[in-house]
Amino acid sequence: MIVTQDLEVRVGARTLLEAPGQQLRVQPGDRIGLIGRNGAGKTTSMRILAGETEPYGGKVTSSGPIGYLPQDSREGNIEQTARERVLSARGLDEIKRSMDKTQLIMESETNDKKRDKAILKYSRLEERYQALGGYEADAECAQICDNLGLPVRVLDQKLGTLSGGQRRRVELAQILFAATSGSGKSETILLLDEPTNHLDADSITWLRGFLSKHEGGLVMISHDVELLEAVCNKIWFLDAVRGEADVYNMGYKKYLDARATDEARRRRERANAEKKASALHKQAAKLGAKATKAAAAKQMLARADRMMNELDEVRVSDRVASIK
Repeated sequence: MIVTQDLEVRVGARTLLEAPGQQLRVQPGDRIGLIGRNGAGKTTSMRILAGETEPYGGKVTSSGPIGYLPQDSREGNIEQTARERVLSARGLDEIKRSMDKTQLIMESETNDKKRDKAILKYSRLEERYQALGGYEADAECAQICDNLGLPVRVLDQKLGTLSGGQRRRVELAQILFAATSGSGKSETILLLDEPTNHLDADSITWLRGFLSKHEGGLVMISHDVELLEAVCNKIWFLDAVRGEADVYNMGYKKYLDARATDEARRRRERANAEKKASALHKQAAKLGAKATKAAAAKQMLARADRMMNELDEVRVSDRVASIK
């Protein structure tokens, strides 16, 4: 579970999100789409949820495993193979590496005592590997990678030899592999920033099905509308104008209708308030001409200013290019 309280997000001097008194929660069963225009603070907020950076204000608490896919996945040991990287999600990579080294000793050692010692060590390592589901995990790792467009031959290549797109798919495979560990309900919370980048249509379809069944909690940033519609049961909208997070406990399609209704309501409220404030300003101007009415005029102006300050900002429609 991840819980935020009074979250405040800033980049430099710019405030992206201010949520005094608001609590944002990611619980098992939540599949949340993190929505907002470019520059609204989606990626920064995701990094804060993942514990990669601290919020400017408020606090974030988490419990249980978290799988975080950032936009840039070029971190990690480039000497690892893709297979080792994926298996590391369950700690199986180190056991497998020790088994391979021990096997070389068993095959090349001419001293009987040293060879017997290596055989005993290999037996213990293999027993542990098998107890952790290592052999099944290896096949599962290959299956997940294949579904993400990574053929078997790539799994034994070092990360440093892979393209950026392949590296990112390995990182996604590692996170999904961790989320399927063990039997029963997964407890891993997935934080995925544009998970469909570098995936082909078949891989996106498979990922859509995988995430739809994930029960451990999910927060996802994506421009893939079909993915959001198929997977998400909640939407967090980061309003770049108001610097607030609107929570919609509904799927993506219903969220679009609800947000349009909210925006229309804000426009009506502002139009009405502007009309009333204008009338107060006119009355104040008339009263202000008389010395005896100056105090009343001042009160009217203060009331008009207060009325406008209490309103939410009206979101300006994002500018979208029409490209053919």
